[in-house]
Amino acid sequence: MKDLSFAVIVAVSFLAVSCGPTYFSLGVDMRNPTRSGIDLSGKNISVTYLDDGRDSVFMSSVAEGFTLALEKDYYNGEPHIGMYRIEKEETADYASRDSMVSLLMDTGVDVAFLFDLKSIGKPEDSVSEIPFEISLYVYDAMNQKDTVRIFKGDSSLKQAVDLGEQGLEVGRTSAHPFVSAWSNQRFVFYYYDTGGAWNLAAEYVSEYRFKEAVDIWMSLLDTGNMRKRAYAEYNIAAVCCITGEKGLAAEWLDRADADYPVPYSYSLRTKISSLP
Repeated sequence: MKDLSFAVIVAVSFLAVSCGPTYFSLGVDMRNPTRSGIDLSGKNISVTYLDDGRDSVFMSSVAEGFTLALEKDYYNGEPHIGMYRIEKEETADYASRDSMVSLLMDTGVDVAFLFDLKSIGKPEDSVSEIPFEISLYVYDAMNQKDTVRIFKGDSSLKQAVDLGEQGLEVGRTSAHPFVSAWSNQRFVFYYYDTGGAWNLAAEYVSEYRFKEAVDIWMSLLDTGNMRKRAYAEYNIAAVCCITGEKGLAAEWLDRADADYPVPYSYSLRTKISSLP
């Protein structure tokens, strides 16, 4: 199962390099930017819906379906997202920055989502479907642009199908632009096949125990051998890239490049640059 930032798939391709380090590659599922461009990784989220007193079952189900879809992607299905209801006032401008900032402050999160049912047709015996239009307002306090994003959609409800079930499906569909796309990428790691710390760090990486491996590589930096230090720095940069720490990854790779020309450095730098 994918966790909040990545899921390691397999470790293969152990290759020896004469008079130098050994290296192996590790396949990793990396989280890519969402279709909306809004990055929700590591952020606290709230989902709120406006209740006009007429379509409460539908709107609450929309918010629930949307919440469940985000929790499945970002929290392994665990309930971490607060869901709220607001009585709708016709004269209020809910899409304004002030309204969304107020909602964000009230719910105490980094990103606030607000569903607004703009219109819905009246049930009639002569028609089997009821058209509706819905808007979703999004405010991300961690986005430097400091603006409210607005997403709109329209569809229709089937009169013969449970309204709550249809609302859940609308919510799940509305979440598609905000859930992650994943791609498998391979990362190269280096070690010296001399036993001791280098081998132990490689073993930790193959077991996906990245923190323990980084601790060992950090202990290997105090050396006059610039080549070995560069490989340790490169390995640390690779782990930082996997865990999404873009700034640290670039910093460690810069240090490695300054100490010694490490093979696959360019490939790693490309991966770092693609991080959100």
